[in-house]
Amino acid sequence: MKTAGLIAAFATVVAQGERTQDGAAAAAAAAAAAAAAPTPLGRWRISPIDGSKIALPTKEQLDFQDREIGSLIHFNMATYIKDTKLDGCNNRPALVPPRSDFDPAQLNTDQWMEAIKSFGGKYATLVAKHNCGFTTWPTKVSFKDRSGKTVAYDYDVDQSPVKGRDVVGEFVKSTSKYGFGHGFYYSTVVNNYLNVQKSHVRPNPPTKDQVGITTEVYNEIVFEQLEELWSNYGNLTEIWFDGGWSDEQKERIHTKLQKSQPGAVIFNGCDDDGSCVSGNSIRWIGNEYGHAQEENWSSGLTKSGASDSPYFLPSECDTTLQKNDRWFFGKDTALRPLSELIKVYHETVGRNCVLALDLSPDRRGLVPDAHLARYKELGDFIRKCYDNPVRPSLGTRDEAGGGYALKFDEPAVIDRVVLMEDQTDGQVIRSYKVWGRQGSSAESDWTLLSNGTSVGHKKIDLFKKPVTVTEVKVNSTFVDTPKWRSVAVHKCS
Repeated sequence: MKTAGLIAAFATVVAQGERTQDGAAAAAAAAAAAAAAPTPLGRWRISPIDGSKIALPTKEQLDFQDREIGSLIHFNMATYIKDTKLDGCNNRPALVPPRSDFDPAQLNTDQWMEAIKSFGGKYATLVAKHNCGFTTWPTKVSFKDRSGKTVAYDYDVDQSPVKGRDVVGEFVKSTSKYGFGHGFYYSTVVNNYLNVQKSHVRPNPPTKDQVGITTEVYNEIVFEQLEELWSNYGNLTEIWFDGGWSDEQKERIHTKLQKSQPGAVIFNGCDDDGSCVSGNSIRWIGNEYGHAQEENWSSGLTKSGASDSPYFLPSECDTTLQKNDRWFFGKDTALRPLSELIKVYHETVGRNCVLALDLSPDRRGLVPDAHLARYKELGDFIRKCYDNPVRPSLGTRDEAGGGYALKFDEPAVIDRVVLMEDQTDGQVIRSYKVWGRQGSSAESDWTLLSNGTSVGHKKIDLFKKPVTVTEVKVNSTFVDTPKWRSVAVHKCS
């Protein structure tokens, strides 16, 4: 049965249940029906409180949220473009830099992992092929050009000064060595080497540096190269689609994902209508500044999500270390200050979003020293601030009421709270308030410290100023009894 039919059948079951059973039994029947009815992303269940839909996650989506911080590594032919004002081959459809330019003589992917480790990253996604068309693995794909001649895809690392090295393979070995998840970025929509823009061969004739093909041939090349990446380098944590795919590519991408990488989360895996290539999809927040909205839900197709959406679709926040939205290494490009990166952390990880921080090795194949130092500064702040919460003498949960309380033997100075929700059965908290007081039993002595809506994987609230407390309590509203993973308070400023 198709999805639409299942959804219709599910709606009928709910309606029948409401007519023939009491409220609790109807909710149970609806939940059972929902569990068997897949949406394009997976499943939902019905709130036993108000009948709203609660999107259900996959294990892979929750595991990805648990990683919290990772890296999107931009290292490809674009690193070597001579015009330093350009950040890749974007919007330059005839630009095909020479193979001889790609010469990372000191390439060391272990050093990349050290950089990621220093800021607390737990996964890395490598740009294996960007818009220039150059592949950093020795691709074996061949194809027919417009004349009908079979030719090799020879715009790759094996035609460069570092012939014999597989950058993708070395990257994968290093991620395994450091215990990181690994993934790949592969642009399906642009390939300058093949004269392709927006997934289609341009009507303009190819230049002397390009190879003329048809769009049909291009699609076959895409699928064969995805097969190489998805079949030869282990189980992927993440697959990045930047710009999506064409209508001709979508169904085959879906089929290939289910066969080769069913456990990978897929960035940009859904269209606006909820049609997705994988049930493990994640969404973009709509900007590259490292800024999620204060109200950022784990469900929904829009930039900030939606609490009542049936699609569980966590967000990933990608942003740069270099200023001016620069992704590939730029000579003399300034770095964002530590204060700005700390703000990024709080507006991404602290707002229920996974932070993908750019790593841009230079032309040696190494992360520059200044970048290493800034990454470490960020990691040092996160560790110093959040590894050692202010410990309460007692922490209690109000299971039925959705509350959480902390008590301290001595007055404690705190300046922030970290809330984490157990989303195994979906994100159910709809709003919360954090209260604090010192040394009184009067209910009126409680002071509101912070409040908000979405908690999700993690919500960090910074108070306007440090406060001294002997008790902290959290109240919430919800569509099902919430399960708190943790509530912790800290003093960092």
